Amino acid sequence: MLPCGALLNRIACALLVLAACAGCGGTSRPNVLLIVIDTARADRFPFDGYARPTAPHLAALAREGAVYTEAFSPAPWTVPAHASLFTGQYPSLHHTDCGSLRLPDEATTLAELFRGAGYQTVGYTANPWLGSRYNFQQGFDTWAESWREVLPGSADTGATLTNDKVLRFLDWRRGNPEARARPLFMFINYFEPHLPYHPPEPERSRFLRSGVDPARVERLSRLGHPDEMRFIMGRSDLSADDLTILNDLYDGEIAYADRRLSEIVARFRDDGLLDDTILAVTADHGENIGDHGLMDHKMSVHDTLLHVPLVLRYPRRVPAGQSIGRPAQMHDLFPTLLALAGVAAPADAAVEAVPLPGAGIEPAGRDADAPIVGEFVGPPIDFLQVMADLFPGSDLSRFNRKLVALHRGDYKIHWGSDGRHALFDVARDPGETRDLAAADPERLKSYATMVQGWLDRPARRRAPTGD
Repeated sequence: MLPCGALLNRIACALLVLAACAGCGGTSRPNVLLIVIDTARADRFPFDGYARPTAPHLAALAREGAVYTEAFSPAPWTVPAHASLFTGQYPSLHHTDCGSLRLPDEATTLAELFRGAGYQTVGYTANPWLGSRYNFQQGFDTWAESWREVLPGSADTGATLTNDKVLRFLDWRRGNPEARARPLFMFINYFEPHLPYHPPEPERSRFLRSGVDPARVERLSRLGHPDEMRFIMGRSDLSADDLTILNDLYDGEIAYADRRLSEIVARFRDDGLLDDTILAVTADHGENIGDHGLMDHKMSVHDTLLHVPLVLRYPRRVPAGQSIGRPAQMHDLFPTLLALAGVAAPADAAVEAVPLPGAGIEPAGRDADAPIVGEFVGPPIDFLQVMADLFPGSDLSRFNRKLVALHRGDYKIHWGSDGRHALFDVARDPGETRDLAAADPERLKSYATMVQGWLDRPARRRAPTGD
């Protein structure tokens, strides 16, 4: 008979081996890989009807799981959208938006919940708006900001650096039995296709129309801040041909991000982890590239900003080949990922998101008459100050307001806190080009009342920070 100490050591080693094997595959505790392609609008992806092959790798993943063709972000820009993704709340509840850009310490985040359930939590961001300055590292054991290392003028805005860090981490984890014994929650933000649009080759050339002057392409590939504000103010000299080139470059950026995310997915597959990993790919918001007289993703709640791609893959629970057209919101990933992983939702924080349909979670999906909401919780004091500095003496009053988009049934309102509202029949006018506010005042009034009810919803009345 072995001495007691030796026996205990053998038992401990055996348990460690079993745990390590569970971390490699076949575990009841799946890994979670959450990837955000920053600034990616849904209508530029093949599974949302786009004719150009911008995202072949993501399209292949979509065929292996579920793609949500009517997914909408709760916010049109990075900070509030990610705060919603990390908390399951709308911006008007979590209040991380214009004028208050730091995620509150008291927020209960996705990473904190996974870490509390025994997960190793790692996050990588190429977007400076998601830096530790704004507290988005809350709940992560490891947090890396690759944007800090991007060289000036680089065509790559962090994807290569991000992937290098991710692959080094996976190399370390593969050789560390103790790390493999824990399930993994990994978050990645790719900054592409954010302005300026300067994709590396071969994606740069692949989507440019033939015969374009290289010098013109080079000039437009450097268009960035404050050029977008100059366009919004009507002071830009960009031509229709320039906008076409910018759109081509934007498509190239999406294709580049698609290639980079495929490298991480391939590594998970090679390591035998992929089928035991809940994989979600989405965007925080879209982009205006001359649409509606706007550039970038400011001062707007059009669907060019709110309609985002969303793919969910997890063979153990999510049947392959699903194309789901029921309206969903991007931050519905919050309860969906938790439920699929068997991690309890927070008991002491409001969760306004609901589990996505098609993932075997009941109840799932939004009620048929539930509104789809996107919020720009202004007034945008930070943007207004920049614009005032750039364009002294300009009348900026039209931008000095909150915006709420509420889509219910065939219609959508753009509600403004200054009383200026717009109404669109998005069933017949999906491009939101014909404002019906003057032609249909009764419907406009009805939808404005819905927004007021939304802003006064019970979750906000109970919240100490509600205004």
